[in-house]
Order: sequence, then structure tokens, then C-alpha cells
Amino acid sequence: MKRIAIIGAGMTGLTVGIQLNDFTTVELFEKSRGVSGRMSTRYVKSYQFDHGTQDFTIRDQAFKKFLGPYIKTGILKEWKPKLMLLEKGQLAKTKDWSEKHYVASPKMNELCLAMAKEINVQLNIEIIRIKKGEQGWLLYTKDENEFGPYDWVINTTPAPQAEKLMPHSFTGHQYFKKCKMLGCYTLMLALVVPWKWEAAIVKNSLISWITLNSNKPNRGNEETLIVQTNNEWSENHINEATSNIQNIILEELNSLLSYDFSDSQYLTTHRWRYSSTKQPVGVDYHLDHELRLGACGDWFIKGRIEAAFISGYKLADSMKKNLC
Repeated sequence: MKRIAIIGAGMTGLTVGIQLNDFTTVELFEKSRGVSGRMSTRYVKSYQFDHGTQDFTIRDQAFKKFLGPYIKTGILKEWKPKLMLLEKGQLAKTKDWSEKHYVASPKMNELCLAMAKEINVQLNIEIIRIKKGEQGWLLYTKDENEFGPYDWVINTTPAPQAEKLMPHSFTGHQYFKKCKMLGCYTLMLALVVPWKWEAAIVKNSLISWITLNSNKPNRGNEETLIVQTNNEWSENHINEATSNIQNIILEELNSLLSYDFSDSQYLTTHRWRYSSTKQPVGVDYHLDHELRLGACGDWFIKGRIEAAFISGYKLADSMKKNLC
């Protein structure tokens, strides 16, 4: 049975692993202490923050079929917030979503945690180098720990990271260069007083989205707020100190909602360097059959959870035809 290494344990990497697990020996390597990538959840004392992905839709039939069991068991639930449209200096307006939106329960990383139980995932291991050995591909950490050999290596990290890691001979470098990714900042607050509405789309502001995170299904009683910045503004300030960024976002939030949030019980900011895709590459994934290397991720298509699944699912489907 062939051995396949998958770098990254977000939605894309986990999807590839699950799809290939019955046909090959699969090992996933994740540099963080937990799986889920941008579907992560942060815990601080009794507070809980879905500080990356806020929710997602289900449009693709393969995605719908895959998620069916998770919906049935309650890991995924439809989220129906009271949605507002906000703009500074304008009266707030109510807004309806035209399709169903879902969140994992009781926290956003719950879906990826459930997916990871089905496959071999190794955490806290950052692969920084790939080398072709006599018997296959070898993976190395910064401490020169070696893993392998593997018949195939699939990279599911964001395009700028994948470009640095993959060998120059990999034919997918054209897609790394074509892709343009944008960042985002997430401000997390634990509220002192109850808040009056549940989610808002923000226009003409450095802030693009506000969520009462504690309103999502089974999130507990502590009231927590998520504030996310728009991608263009974030990218223009992506290398600034997070302490400065936090003050700027907080000032904008106070002005937008006419309330002083500086006395929040907890306040912090997280930088997502690769949050969204401004320019996708025009294909769903890439396989180099000669070198036995591959790359996939939401950035191939669009910066959405469904795109992350589709990219990984289609790559794995193509590989299965050659592995069976």
C-alpha cells in the first residue's frame, strides 16, 4: 500500500486524508497544536471565540453528502442570527440571508476535530523541507527530524507557504505565483453587558463583520463578540504591530456602535496573514504525476470552507483513479 504525506490539517488536508484513507497509508502533519486551520476556536478562561471562519454555506452536492452525517449527529447546525446591515452615520437595517448558513457545534473547530478522528494526524510538527530520497520523498522539520519515505506528498498550506516548501521542479509553481491572498484581523471581546443584536455586515468601514459569538448554537452563557476587518484594509496593515491594530479596530468599533468597549473583560486581536483569496488560480487543484507531488486548498477556487473541501475532494478523487 502506498504511503502519502499530507501537509496541513485544515479542511482541505483532512478531506484529502479521509478520501484516501481506505486506499493508502495516510499521514497528516500539522504545525499547530490542533487541527482545523481557519476553522479554529480560541479558549480563554470561560470565554470561547470562533476567531476565524464565522459560518459557511453548502451548495456543492458532494459537500452536502459529505456533511450529511455531521448534520445528523448535531456537530453541524444551521445558524439563524438576527442579521443587521451597519454603516457609520446611517440607521441600522435588518437583512435576510438568501440561503442557509451553518456552524459547527458547540464550537467551530468541532467539525475538523471529528474529521481528524478518522485518520492519522501528527500535531506540532512543522515541515520546512522536502527532499527526494532513493525510496521516495522525505520530510524534515527545523530540528532535522526526518519522516518518510513517502510515495506522494500533498501540500494543503496557503499558496505563499506552499511556494516556499515545494521543490522548484514542481509543475504547480505557476499557480502559487498567480494566486493573491489577503489577510484579516480578528478582535475578540468578552462583554460586560448583554448585547442587543447577533450579527452585522458592515459597509464603508475597516470593519466588515461583527458577531455575537455566544449567540451561536451551544456556545455557553458568556457573552463574547467577534469583530473582523475587511481584507483590503487588513492587507495594507498586515505587518503592523497587533497592539496598534487592536487600538485602531477598537476605536472604529466604538465609533460605529456609539459604545465604549474598552472596559471589556477580555480583549485581544489575532492576525490571519492568509485569510481570503483575491485572485484564484482558475483550476481546482494540481497534481504533478511525474514527481508525485500535489497541491490543493481553498485558494485555488475561492476563500470559502466549501472551496477548501472541493479542492481536496477533487484532488483525492483524481488520485484514487491512479491508486486503485
